[in-house]
Amino acid sequence: LRVGLGHPTILDPTLTTDTWSMAVVDQLFSGLAERTSAMGVVPDVAQSWEVSDGGRRYLFRLREDVQWSDGTPVTAGDFAYAWKRALDPSIGSTVADQMDAIKGARAYRQGRTSDPDPVGVRALDDVTLEVELEGPTGYFPHLLTLCGSYPVPRHVVEAHGAAWTDVDKIVTNGPFRLAAWQQGRSAVLVRNPAYHGRFTGNVQRVEVSLLADLSERLALYEAHGLDFFRLCDLPAVELDRARHRHAGEYVSSPGLATEFVGFDTSRPPFDDRRVRRAFVLATDRDTLVDGILRGTAYPAPGGFVPHGMLGHSPGIALPYDPERARQLLAEAGYPDGRGFPTVEFLTDHARRPTSEYLQAQWWENLGVEIAQETIEWGVFFDRLFREPPHIFCVGDATDNPSADFLRDPYFQRPTRWQNEMYDRLVEEARRVTDQGRRVELYQAAERILVEEAAVMPLAYRRRHLLVKPWVRRLPISTTKYWFWKDVIIDPH
Repeated sequence: LRVGLGHPTILDPTLTTDTWSMAVVDQLFSGLAERTSAMGVVPDVAQSWEVSDGGRRYLFRLREDVQWSDGTPVTAGDFAYAWKRALDPSIGSTVADQMDAIKGARAYRQGRTSDPDPVGVRALDDVTLEVELEGPTGYFPHLLTLCGSYPVPRHVVEAHGAAWTDVDKIVTNGPFRLAAWQQGRSAVLVRNPAYHGRFTGNVQRVEVSLLADLSERLALYEAHGLDFFRLCDLPAVELDRARHRHAGEYVSSPGLATEFVGFDTSRPPFDDRRVRRAFVLATDRDTLVDGILRGTAYPAPGGFVPHGMLGHSPGIALPYDPERARQLLAEAGYPDGRGFPTVEFLTDHARRPTSEYLQAQWWENLGVEIAQETIEWGVFFDRLFREPPHIFCVGDATDNPSADFLRDPYFQRPTRWQNEMYDRLVEEARRVTDQGRRVELYQAAERILVEEAAVMPLAYRRRHLLVKPWVRRLPISTTKYWFWKDVIIDPH
């Protein structure tokens, strides 16, 4: 299988957050459970689990035939070590928030205690893992399928430190092993003969071309150097041309992802709710989708939770109302845009047409001139979390097929948005076991998010792929397309 990816930044499951890194990490590591292409959750390293104490306690029984690639058994202790390592504030894991449902996890993650022992994760023996939660958490099984919950080999991490993921040191337990890695150029994965789980495809080797330049990636596909190509990384005009040029190889499916604009609410001018709302009201999103995105996505008249996801709230978005937008901006002290400060607007190359459209909208409807900077994805992603700009344009996908998406820190961290009522509703939703009530709470929280305009949903994405005719099976779900162990390639 020949694959083209952007720029994976890290192969440590504990530190992985970007899409490209997740795609590779998912091949190299296996967690307690795995997500199927039909969005089910099935046992993986765990052969079974029991839930007790009203949903507060999980007892996992691990398979005894799972090994690290150096032959060392994978144990419950590897999971306990990995999870507490992720929560350690000194590690700087960006996925540690996902574990806040675990008893004592948040206090340790936030540095309110320096002792990891009270965290509710314990290895009772080599094959028994006990997890105690703060309260019933309906989405907890889904968290077991995410990279941040995967085990790491303690004996290797402690021996090599940050260098443990180097190609000559890395030890893994997934369906593939890392055979070669040239940063920014290529990677080779080979089938793991000791893999314990389902492997329904016939792929023995995955050759990954790491090409940040999308035109190079598309040219490689067209020269038969790749077996599939993710069109949705292309600007909409190029995507539209490519899907028509290769109509017989074009595949499209729904995708649980939201394209959105975020505002840094912690500093002027976007610490003022009126300014944020003005920018949202001044944006015609229907024209963006029809004209700039050329119908490759759905418009976003709802909230942050995308179309097709349980808990989606249609029709709650702030409307396109330039007159009201100008009124709000004037009330905030910037009549007709006069006196508006210089702000930083940041995005990646794939979203440049969208960002240019937004610039034009804000100039036309608000009289505000916004300079935008477009940079390579890996640099953009790093800056987004390290030094958030005033405005950013990005997409957020989820592995969780419900409105628990609203717990995703991906939009909250760079916007630095805080709202006590929102947090209270989301936290209550986490603890509710009745699905209907949980959705109601999330929808109430989302209405606050929309009214406060910390983010502006622009569009709900679809998946767009070109697939060579000899790829007989390429499973795709609404959340990911890298089920490489289930791919079947015909002779060609």
